[in-house]
Amino acid sequence: MLDACARMFAETRWGLAMSMYPRLLGIAAVVFGFGLSEALTASDVWKGSWKFEIERQRAIPYLTYYDTSGKPVFRIACGMHFEIDAVYPGASPKRDTTGSLTIANGKTQMDFAGFILPPPADPDLGFFPDLPFFNQPDLGDPEAYQAYEDKWHALENRFFDLLDSGQPLTISAEGKSYVLPPINVPRWRARFQKIC
Repeated sequence: MLDACARMFAETRWGLAMSMYPRLLGIAAVVFGFGLSEALTASDVWKGSWKFEIERQRAIPYLTYYDTSGKPVFRIACGMHFEIDAVYPGASPKRDTTGSLTIANGKTQMDFAGFILPPPADPDLGFFPDLPFFNQPDLGDPEAYQAYEDKWHALENRFFDLLDSGQPLTISAEGKSYVLPPINVPRWRARFQKIC
């Protein structure tokens, strides 16, 4: 009994040394269950990494969050269109359909209408073969993107401010969500905007 109490006290003392964010995110992960299949566990999501990459052939910038197995969970890219791709936390559709996704940072949020796609038949597409994903072109305003003027830059900056807040990002739909850690890639925004 005393041994169990001592062990509990030691665990509690260590737990108090943790910062507030990891504890709150751990609680949120348990409470919300992240709304994802077992193929994408909460620990795999949180232990992943952000990467800024440039596709050399077409000079397309990507900001991607990968889980521990190297599968993309969330990605933005800019080429012919500005794209948001994310593992969809809601129910998997039987075929392509429309839907929405919310991205929030604890201070602000943006809602996006887009396309929900069933799990890809081709595992080489990079996303999880058993999870649906969300695709949204041009931040919901293709005319602004094509014109590429002040209206587009204001929308793009608002989205980048949301992402670049230094806060965890909550991706949610249909009452289910998962949380990504803050983006920790140096100068990703400047490099992204220099190309796009």
